[in-house]
Formats: sequence, structure tokens, C-alpha cells
Amino acid sequence: MPKIKATIGQKIEGSYTPMKIRIFCLLIISWSLMTAAAAYGAELQPGIIKGDNVNLRSGPGLDDHIISVLQPGLAVTVVDESAAWFMVQLPDGQTGWVYRQFIQTDGADSQENPPKFTVDMMLDYARSLLGIHYRYGGDSPRGFDCSGFIVYVLAKFGVNLPHEAALQMDTGEQVETREDLIPGDLVFFKTMGSRTVNHVGIYLGDNCFIHAASGFGAVRISPLDSGYYFSRYVGGRRLSMFIDAYKI
Repeated sequence: MPKIKATIGQKIEGSYTPMKIRIFCLLIISWSLMTAAAAYGAELQPGIIKGDNVNLRSGPGLDDHIISVLQPGLAVTVVDESAAWFMVQLPDGQTGWVYRQFIQTDGADSQENPPKFTVDMMLDYARSLLGIHYRYGGDSPRGFDCSGFIVYVLAKFGVNLPHEAALQMDTGEQVETREDLIPGDLVFFKTMGSRTVNHVGIYLGDNCFIHAASGFGAVRISPLDSGYYFSRYVGGRRLSMFIDAYKI
């Protein structure tokens, strides 16, 4: 593409007009999208972000760096794909990778191309962190507190939550009773005589949940139907991404 230089107030092929500037900008954007598609050998697809606080990553993997956090309804252009990931270009030209479950495209509805994310993947990842020691305020493998453990695990799957159990209880949909819990639900407690929610874990099924326990000093699995946490349970929440993923 030939180089075109222009600044506000200069002439472009004659007299400067706002219309010519707009046309010039549209040409630049179109050229950018075509270049991206050619570079990655993909057919351009329009898409819409359909999840809350979706991570835009530097590569197609859960361990790749988070570039930005995207909100639902954002229009993007899909320029490439790799297994369970789409490479997208944002309206400002920035590119990155998004888990394909969180993008609605015209040619690939989630029912026709089911996402490869499953709740079991998330639970397996949570179990892989068993034994990591408890650290107040921690949200990394160097040490977790209860809400930091939730933040870390869910961030790996594109969900960003506040680092506080009481605020995490404001997310998702309420689970009415213990009997209604399904694997992947967040479970909340009032411990140590607290009047507010101050502990959280992830329900695994079979009346067990995984959490970073200060009393035990590490990430562990505890029973929900007996023992210390039975009488301190206050409710469960189900995140929308788990509702969709559980239907796979």
C-alpha cells in the first residue's frame, strides 16, 4: 500500500475536507484488517464478546500474558483460530487471543461448534494446586488466601472476580439449596464468628469442596455435609460461564 502522509490542516489531493479525512481513515482500517487476515491465513469473521470480563491474551493458552480485559457486546474481528481459541482484532487495531466460548460469530454458533472448555477442566486445574500453602492476601502459587485462590483459578479460564469473598458472592446466580449445587459452583461461609461472608471455595461434587484453608494452612478438600463447614455454610453461586460449559 503506498504511503500517505496527512496532518490536520494539510491538503489531501486538493483541498482538505472532513469527508476526505474520514475516507482516508476507513481505508487505513480496511487495509489493516486485510493485512491481518493475510498474515494469519484466515477468513475474516465478525464477532461479539459474549462473556463478562473476558481475558485477551498474548497467545492461545491459559498461561499466556493477559493483554486486556474485554466486556460483553464488544465488536471484534476474528482473524485466526487455534484449537479452542480465536485470534481477534479489536476496533483500535490491537490483536490477541480469546477463548472461543466467549465469542459469538456469525458463522459459528456455540451449538454448532461447542467450546472445548468444560467444568472438569477447571476443577482439575483447581485440584492441581492442592497443598500450596495459605498466605493472607495471596493470589498466586506462592500462596493463596480463600478468595485469592478463586481469583487465580477462574482467571485461567477467562473470568475475573474481585479478591474478596463477600464481593464474589454478588456474582452469578444464586443456588437455592445445598442439594442444588453442581460441580463448579462457588460455596460461601461465615467462619470464626463473622457476621459477613468471609470464606469461599469451589464445589467439587459428592458434598466436597476445594479451598485455601487458613486453619489447615494450605489448599485442601473438605466435606460440606459434616464437620466445621457444615453449620457455617451460607449459600452457593453459579457463574454464567459454568452454566453454559456444564451443558457440553
